[in-house]
Amino acid sequence: MRQVNKAAVLKGVIMAFKISMKKLIFAVLAASVCIMFKAQSVSAAPVFMPDGYVFDGEFYASKYPDIAYICGYDIPTMYQHYRTFGWLEGRMPYAPGSTFTVFTPEFDAAYYAAYNPDVVAAYGNAPAKLYEHYLWFGRLENRRTCGAGGVQIPAVTRWQYPQAAAVLDAVGWDMRKAYEWCVGLDYYGHGKPDMPENGAPGTRWFANYGFTYHKGNCFVFAATFFEMAKLLGYEPRQVDGQLPLRRGGFGPHSWDEIDIDGVTYVYDPECMWSVGIDAYHIYYGQKGTWRYVFGTYMSE
Repeated sequence: MRQVNKAAVLKGVIMAFKISMKKLIFAVLAASVCIMFKAQSVSAAPVFMPDGYVFDGEFYASKYPDIAYICGYDIPTMYQHYRTFGWLEGRMPYAPGSTFTVFTPEFDAAYYAAYNPDVVAAYGNAPAKLYEHYLWFGRLENRRTCGAGGVQIPAVTRWQYPQAAAVLDAVGWDMRKAYEWCVGLDYYGHGKPDMPENGAPGTRWFANYGFTYHKGNCFVFAATFFEMAKLLGYEPRQVDGQLPLRRGGFGPHSWDEIDIDGVTYVYDPECMWSVGIDAYHIYYGQKGTWRYVFGTYMSE
């Protein structure tokens, strides 16, 4: 008769018990987080949460009924679950292709800088930083945001692009540094089920994916740069286009355009990542660069 190794059996039982306990603790924690905030309301569209991230409670509840069953349908409850556990489990905070309505006050950054040199000395002249000063201090100090009869410029603020602002805070509010950060993303695409290969989801979706997971395809590379360029005071356009393939035909590709002094320049961080061509501030048809085939401009 085969002799049973009691020590091995006991070890297996202990390991199984530990695994079961870890799963149980995780489930209890998830339920506890939800119960703390539980209520009976749900959002009807993606909204900006107090910490600056975007979340759609209705989508989250319908997409993940197991969480809705535990947490209820309250926006803070659902969001608390996502920020605590959901993102680690690969759950999506809103549907691909979602659109967001953002209120942006009007603000003339050039006027504010010209008439507030003390602010420029402390904050620099980046429009987003000037507007940040106005939000926190300028309003209380009754500083004017534009001249009488002057042209008002819609302000682009860190509150619209909180993840992009966080990166710029870390690397410096500089276009080249923003580009290099995007080049440092991990490539993730070409057949991956959760990574679209066209611009249909929109710039915001790709940017949030890249900032959250630090990986993505060319659409993610371009979208993250797009948002940082916006914060730096530029007006980028993300292109949903194509590139000629060596085997023939064309493949999808995305990059950014920015007009500076009447000239359209290309910014393509994924090109730098994949083949080592520095596609920062280049022009169409420039020798030694890719042959870009324009498609359409992507929506945010």
